Amino acid sequence: MSTTPRLALPYILTQQAQKEVTHAAGLNRLDALVQPVVQQVGLNTPPGPPTEGQCWIVGASPSGVWAGQANRLAQRIGGAWAFYAPFLGLVVFDVATLAQWGWNGSAWAAVAPRLLQASVSYDPPSLDAGAGVTTTVTVTGAALGDFARASFSLDLQGITLTAGASAADTVSMRFQNGTAGTVDLASGTLRVLVEKV
Repeated sequence: MSTTPRLALPYILTQQAQKEVTHAAGLNRLDALVQPVVQQVGLNTPPGPPTEGQCWIVGASPSGVWAGQANRLAQRIGGAWAFYAPFLGLVVFDVATLAQWGWNGSAWAAVAPRLLQASVSYDPPSLDAGAGVTTTVTVTGAALGDFARASFSLDLQGITLTAGASAADTVSMRFQNGTAGTVDLASGTLRVLVEKV
């Protein structure tokens, strides 16, 4: 066997010439595959100009110098491209989406929820008993079906606050007065957290 079984790191063989070349190749693989960070998942066209050491997950229909490298991890190293086959359990962090992606044996899939957040100053109107008001906050990337949670920086004094993704990039929050009297909240900070599904 000339490489390690999981990361395919090259072994230095007895009587091998230029051991430093084999060692350097192994270090490059480690740099790409240990706690990997990629610039984007699913890119089909090589970016230009890439920064030395940056990595991408090649898409399903690559072109140019990436042709024939579908789903592989592409690393710009030594002024050239190096490609690494994914293996079951490989997880990468995608800086473009702030999400983690994992190789499931046949495709890349999101493995950790992507969290989006926003906050705005908001002054709720005075709410009579049983009354409510709805407001919206722009959360770029939010979509129907995503999970949404909201919080307000002040004591809600019996008001119930609910949230839901109501349209693309939009989360609606409802302040509902369930008390027997009027509640007039002061201006505060409305915070929204969206979990992508």
